[in-house]
Amino acid sequence: MSFDPAGHQTGLPDPDEGSSQSAPPQRRATDPQTASQDPHAYPAGPLTDLASAARMHLLIEQIEHFAIFMLTPDGRHATWNAGVERVLGYDEAEFLGQPAELIFSPEDVDVGVPAAELATAAERGAASDDRWMRRRDGTRFWASGVTTALRDDGRLLGFGKVLRDLTDQRLLMERLAESDERLRLAISAAGVGTWRWDLRTGSDTLDANLAQLLELGEGDTIVTLEEFFDRVYPEDRERVRAAFTDAVRRRDGLQVEFRIPCQDGSIRWLRDHGRVVLDETGEPRYLTGAVLDITSQRLMDERLRASQRMDAVGKLAGGVAHEVNNMMSVVLGFTDLVLADLQPGDRRRRDLEQVRTAAGRAATVTAQLLAFSRQQMLQPTVLLLGDLLVTLEPVLRRLLGSDRTLVLDVAPDTGHVVADRGQLEQVLINLALNARDAMGPGGQLTLAVRSVLLDAAFTDRHPDAAGLLGPCVMLEVSDTGHGIDQTTRERIFEPFFTTKPTGQGTGLGLAVVHGIVHQSGGYIEVESTPGAGTTFRILLPAVSRTGQRSAAPAVPQAKRGAGETILVVEDEPMVRYLVVRTLERLGYRCLEASDWAEALTMLQAPGEPVDAVVTDLVMPHMNGRELGERLEASRPGLPVLFMSAYTDDEMIRRDLLAPEAPFIQKPFEVEAFAAKLRALLSIAQQ
Repeated sequence: MSFDPAGHQTGLPDPDEGSSQSAPPQRRATDPQTASQDPHAYPAGPLTDLASAARMHLLIEQIEHFAIFMLTPDGRHATWNAGVERVLGYDEAEFLGQPAELIFSPEDVDVGVPAAELATAAERGAASDDRWMRRRDGTRFWASGVTTALRDDGRLLGFGKVLRDLTDQRLLMERLAESDERLRLAISAAGVGTWRWDLRTGSDTLDANLAQLLELGEGDTIVTLEEFFDRVYPEDRERVRAAFTDAVRRRDGLQVEFRIPCQDGSIRWLRDHGRVVLDETGEPRYLTGAVLDITSQRLMDERLRASQRMDAVGKLAGGVAHEVNNMMSVVLGFTDLVLADLQPGDRRRRDLEQVRTAAGRAATVTAQLLAFSRQQMLQPTVLLLGDLLVTLEPVLRRLLGSDRTLVLDVAPDTGHVVADRGQLEQVLINLALNARDAMGPGGQLTLAVRSVLLDAAFTDRHPDAAGLLGPCVMLEVSDTGHGIDQTTRERIFEPFFTTKPTGQGTGLGLAVVHGIVHQSGGYIEVESTPGAGTTFRILLPAVSRTGQRSAAPAVPQAKRGAGETILVVEDEPMVRYLVVRTLERLGYRCLEASDWAEALTMLQAPGEPVDAVVTDLVMPHMNGRELGERLEASRPGLPVLFMSAYTDDEMIRRDLLAPEAPFIQKPFEVEAFAAKLRALLSIAQQ
């Protein structure tokens, strides 16, 4: 038997079969005028090549994922093939004669999509659409369909419809779209922008994220690589251009970091990763990559390096100050000894007073270095920064002069802080002097105090402030001066760094501020834009009123010795000689030891009574604390006065001094030295 193109038996003998076989009659409309009256009728023409029709039938039946059928002019299914059952799930009896709405979704039926599709095909010759359609079991599938009008001499005979099941492709596309959306959101959240440079056309294409990183405004475009280079910070431009060119030449990856100037005057750091894509001939086709905003990371790295640099400089400054203090102790001490023997009218007295003045200035510089290196002696108390500002206001106004304005802005109910009042006054005076020099007539200095709460995000961005997590008090010092550029900001707290002309500044003012703030357990940062003024922010941990510490004991009035024997232990000969001379003039008898071994030998020698020991803390082989422990073991209750060019805070930090141990810092005044020693002897004699 043979089949027509729709897959039905024709009733005509198949050329390949015997003529004795007969085919059962099929429903067939031979008169087009009566075709619409029979719901199962379909238009057909004469078949001249039955073998070709059979081959066409086999081809149609074997096409996977396709349903091919015809509809009557009024929109009923007129033919059926196996593809209908594979795709739609309907057998022939269930499908033929049913309206077109059978396979459409209820939503599409409600809005008249099936009739509209046939009307479009009748009017235009064909209608195509992609939509969700319905199978016999109610499940849906994504169909790509084409409906074609069938005409004979302009007369509509019906419609042919081809449906293809593209559900798998549709679901794959949806998954890809979801994946693309997740990738887009991840890239956007990570601050990553992408770009592509076509090496043949020279065009540069970038996404919205990169446009935002480059601060492209509305109407701004970048269509060439040179336009992109124009956005790069001028000092980085040639380096970035060379990196791109070298990547193409080597046909390798690209990695470069550079800066972008922002509209607000700040700098944004970007890191660009890219690769070269080759064409089918192996030649570079385009360069593509991704740009990441690393500004926060760079700032953290710079702060860490600055912190490490400041720590290193601080250690150096402390060491230098220690050595200089030793020498200044000798100079000042012997000068005082000689001055005490000269009459007021002696011309040599005036010369020595000049020596003492110069030595005193040198001692002041070493004190500033110790402040920077956080090794100065503090006397912290609980105080309110607002009260401190009010007390210091007249001094600050005189410093600024009558042509500049001072504004105090103290918020109510700010917390207390624990700090050395005198040192904080020094901080404010140094900052006010800097502000005065940065402002012309009409400038304004604003001092503000606020209570703030530091969270983990702040301390993560500022590692030096890690110990300040929680409630703090912020002192903000803002001026309207000429501002500070980034290069200067990076070095502003370094000792001896100054932008002032030679002779107009030592470069220690801000170094002292930095040291005092950090030794007080606080944090300081600077924010400045050239031409827009400078703001220093100081953060100190807030405390309650009950955190007030006891006041330092009053220093007893100096008294002379009564012939007591003092053992002086000092490895520096000049300093040892000075201490001995000073004690002898005060009425004491002295023994000298250059190290711990000699000192212990003297103490163990018979017939050598020792009433007290004065010893340096930092000596070779054994430090002062270890010597004190040996002395306590062999001579319990023996008074020991420790001395050092370092401060007691530094000695305690280095575990060289017990917190309550008697201590005096070099260079010392004779009266203070005598008073401390007399107090120790008085306690021991009770």
